[in-house]
Amino acid sequence: METLRKKKVFLIDTLSADSSYVLQFAQQNKIITDREYRNLKHPNYTQEKIVTELLDTVRGKGEGKCLDFLDLLKCEQLQETFPELKEHFSPVPPALNQDNEVPVNEISEYKMSSLPRGFCVIINNMTFDPPLKNRKGSDTDEESLKDVFSWLGFTLEVHRNQTAEQLRAILKKFSQETHLGDCFVCCILSHGCAEGVYGTDGGVVSSEDIFGPFRGLCCPSLAKKPKAFFIQACRGKDFQLPVQVEADSVEMDEIEDEDEEEFDEIEIDADPMMTIPNDGDFFVARSTVKGFFSFRDTMLGSWFIQSLCEQLKKFCPRGEDIQHILTCVNQEVSGKAARVIIKHKFVTAKQMPVQKVTLLKKLVFRVPI
Repeated sequence: METLRKKKVFLIDTLSADSSYVLQFAQQNKIITDREYRNLKHPNYTQEKIVTELLDTVRGKGEGKCLDFLDLLKCEQLQETFPELKEHFSPVPPALNQDNEVPVNEISEYKMSSLPRGFCVIINNMTFDPPLKNRKGSDTDEESLKDVFSWLGFTLEVHRNQTAEQLRAILKKFSQETHLGDCFVCCILSHGCAEGVYGTDGGVVSSEDIFGPFRGLCCPSLAKKPKAFFIQACRGKDFQLPVQVEADSVEMDEIEDEDEEEFDEIEIDADPMMTIPNDGDFFVARSTVKGFFSFRDTMLGSWFIQSLCEQLKKFCPRGEDIQHILTCVNQEVSGKAARVIIKHKFVTAKQMPVQKVTLLKKLVFRVPI
């Protein structure tokens, strides 16, 4: 307690440079409770006020929590953000026995305190050249994504109806940016296939075109930062449903056409998941796995994107990580069903989203103060 009292002015001056990050660490390491975390994030508090209140809260918890907080100030991640700490708090030396020092269930969290958090790029292809069909309802998905990621503190950039060449150029452009934020998010809404996603001209943008530009060597300013991709993709061939629901790809040899005045269009995605790079710090969520359908309501948007946005709104304020949130998305979407006609028979069609993860830490989208 005495050390915190003596160094209070120094700590306020130093930690006020990024008070949100300090709060994030204190909550993650159980030095403050979730309720205390929310109270300290008061919208009217300045950075200095937040740090001052945090230090007073820790001191009020007694000697044990004060020592825990002092240990926290010695950790490598915090000292990378606040190098001035090294002058007053010796870094924790490497453990001689890592297995004994670090329990396997303790996973650190990606820094998520910059304002803005980073770029969120939304590429929404709705209108296509024949033979690909237009994607009704995708404008609803776009609006939902814009709402949730602006709320989460990201800088939005939306591109609609891009050819394959234009889509590649957008991805390359963002890979060459100097990313000062803590994260990068890319949402792609289009028709798709095993090799990648379609531009509006029918050209295919491969998985290498999508993920390759953001590898560490190609995009050094995103090295060691989380890169999250959310892909609602389909093949763009049609068949009919007795409800206003569409799916995002189709195997044509299994479908019998019906009167379009009686039934609305649907597409089915039975393609395997596109590959992702082996580099760390990637999170890729796609709307469907091989053998399952990917549905899009022509008025309300796709099952996957709408569930994703609702679960983000629900769980981000609670500090849940993205893998927990997508598990909830999987559960919700897989519980839905649509009645479709295949070979003159009604069958129940299901959908199962899939994620590919090379994250090295927990990815938590912290709601900005």
